[in-house]
Amino acid sequence: MFKIKNKNNKEMLHGYKSLAKYFTTETEPTNVYCLYQKGVEHHNRIGLYSKSAEAYRMFLGNQWEGIEGGEERLPVFNIIQPTVQHKTATVAAKSLSIHYSPANCGENQAFVQDICNKLNAKAMQSWELLKMEKIIWQAVKDACIVGDSYLFFYDGTGAVQQVDNTAVYLSDEGERNLQKQKYIIIAERRWVDEIKEEARLNGLSEEEIALIKADTDSGTEFPAAENEVDADKCLSLLKMWKQNGGVHFCRSTRTVVYQRDTAIEGLRLYPLANFVWTVEKGSARGVGEVKPLVANQVEINRNLARRLINAKVTAFPRLVYAKGRLANPDTLAQVGTALEVEDTVSAIGESVAYLQPAAMSADAKNLSDELVYLTRELAGAGEAATGAVNPENASGAAIIAARNQAVLPLNEQMADLKQFVEDVALIWYDLWRAYNPNGLTVVANVGGHTEETVLAPRFLAELKLNIRIDISQNDPFSRYAQEQALDKLFTMKELSLAEYVEALDDAGSVPKGKLQDILLRRSLPEVG
Repeated sequence: MFKIKNKNNKEMLHGYKSLAKYFTTETEPTNVYCLYQKGVEHHNRIGLYSKSAEAYRMFLGNQWEGIEGGEERLPVFNIIQPTVQHKTATVAAKSLSIHYSPANCGENQAFVQDICNKLNAKAMQSWELLKMEKIIWQAVKDACIVGDSYLFFYDGTGAVQQVDNTAVYLSDEGERNLQKQKYIIIAERRWVDEIKEEARLNGLSEEEIALIKADTDSGTEFPAAENEVDADKCLSLLKMWKQNGGVHFCRSTRTVVYQRDTAIEGLRLYPLANFVWTVEKGSARGVGEVKPLVANQVEINRNLARRLINAKVTAFPRLVYAKGRLANPDTLAQVGTALEVEDTVSAIGESVAYLQPAAMSADAKNLSDELVYLTRELAGAGEAATGAVNPENASGAAIIAARNQAVLPLNEQMADLKQFVEDVALIWYDLWRAYNPNGLTVVANVGGHTEETVLAPRFLAELKLNIRIDISQNDPFSRYAQEQALDKLFTMKELSLAEYVEALDDAGSVPKGKLQDILLRRSLPEVG
């Protein structure tokens, strides 16, 4: 559920007597719903719903949609899923960290830097608390499949919710920068009783609330709506727009605006961040890895099916017998049972024989292998790219060098991921400042003890920030190369055992915790 809260509930509830201008009859849609319908028409026109649904089906292996195989299960040789998983891991398998730094220090450089250090601590806590590493990974995966993905942030805590690309409606579908949009609408299906309760809190009359009813107006952007066990849900639309330098919100069903125009003072950015996999010229949407592979994937499956059918029909010997010349033909399939023939049969070969299997052309298999190999190579997901190398036959550094060379085409996505996280950092800072008008409380670990600091609002309002995203590799081969380097330094006696253990990663293959326990026991005096 998307949540919007004002920092002052009294301000939020004030003025609901004038809500009539937002309220319409049961048969007349709200202005927000009309804008949503325009977005639905656009999505249908470019095939966004059908293409996204197809991309997820193909990724999950449901690649014979609409074709019945009878009792036969149609074969699938899924090359799309490993390609997506490899590219997602290549881009997302990194340790990310947000660092705020002052852009306008002046004479108070030390003081301003101290504020930024506390903001960095706040960002680190939020990153861990919200499980952002997992959320970022899923956002990258969704974008890799369908082309783009979205994260919506709400409340002053920076809480986050993932939003499907088909549930986001933009005022300008040709503008990739979300902050330049005139308005943004996010659609979802919510429980009717929850919406009614919010409407009461927002001051709507019972007559108005009675018009909020369950519906099937899920559009085609919510395929899961067809599987709702309890259908007591309805379409809910969250509209965001900018006015006088601030962000405004309202929420609507098809016929009732149940949250009026609400402005959160100090909020200047849309709390929505997008990650686009491959930019499509002139479009705010992106192109994922699945769409270009669909045609090849379908042909691979068809060719595999033809080969299997051919093998079933021609690859095995078939028993043939002359009807009427055998007294017990039912025993032909039984092992070790004698056959009875008529007296007129002069040779058993005239009554029972096997048709020899026909040889299948090797061209069919070669074509399948070529399709699989070239499709993966052209998609940048061949053996070299996926790291199909025996680490015992090469050093970690050599493996990483070969892998880095193979994944150079993904550098654009890696740069976009960095920008994506920078957008998240800006949104967090904007939310912290807007939702904490009396000062932002930051809890940090200083000198081994917890220290709580309140950052004054005037400092936050005047502070101009630069944001840097630090990225470090967090994959097995990178850790392997690092451990090899540490082993070499330790062997050369450039590092003591304590220094060697301290330099190890917690998630490495060398058991850092056990080595630390050993060092601790060595440092303790013997008893007795």
